[in-house]
Amino acid sequence: MLRVLTLNIWNLSGDWRARRVETVEWIDRLAPDVVCLQEVVESDAGGNQAEWLAEHCAGDWFVAYAGRPVMDGVLFGNAVLSRWPIDAQADDDVPSTPEREDETQRFVLHARTNGLDVFSTHLSWQYADGVIREKQVLKLAEVVADRADTSAALPPILAGDFNAEPDSTEMRFLTGLTSLEGRSVYFQDAWRVAGGRGPGYTWENRNPHASKEYEPDRRIDYILVGWRRNHTGAGRVEACRVVCDRVLTEDWASDHHGLLAELAT
Repeated sequence: MLRVLTLNIWNLSGDWRARRVETVEWIDRLAPDVVCLQEVVESDAGGNQAEWLAEHCAGDWFVAYAGRPVMDGVLFGNAVLSRWPIDAQADDDVPSTPEREDETQRFVLHARTNGLDVFSTHLSWQYADGVIREKQVLKLAEVVADRADTSAALPPILAGDFNAEPDSTEMRFLTGLTSLEGRSVYFQDAWRVAGGRGPGYTWENRNPHASKEYEPDRRIDYILVGWRRNHTGAGRVEACRVVCDRVLTEDWASDHHGLLAELAT
């Protein structure tokens, strides 16, 4: 099995020093092979959050990171951590509204590692951004199609914080349930294919960091896996569960919960 974890780490908000210890504890317990992270800050003063996690988690980790500037000397972005060396990486912008003061340029990070094509992304966050997110998922589908190796043993993995619920047009497009602008694609929604009982909320008011926003419980973080017809089952989602959904040390890892999926190899 290939074990894939995704988590929005909530930048430097809250008590990052306590939260990073919690995040390391979860990663060590879950023992993923690949980790997709969002809201990763890199600064001249504090270094790179993803690199810090990689240095403090058990075993050897390799990091791909890309960010976009939010102020002088500070980047805000996505990362991929892998048990294997990063053979190549690239990042592509998706449509955004950078003129809005509360928005940063959105993009997708691609990392090729051990023959896997892994994409980590974070889409626009406001409820009314559905039209923007529709444009973003169209671009995501294009980037994955262009950058993923069709001869790879496993289909591409696209994970992150999509800020959209499962019945939204943008997520229904990615999971083959509707078309956009005459185009259609299909990714396995790991939770829908093999999740446990319950709604699979990754934004939940049970988490005190989330409850401060006064938003409803939602499923907005996803692990999506491409599908290729084959006779080995490689790439099929065998299990998926919500993780980072309780405190193991002193504080919650983030305002989001994470997801862990197991894929057949």
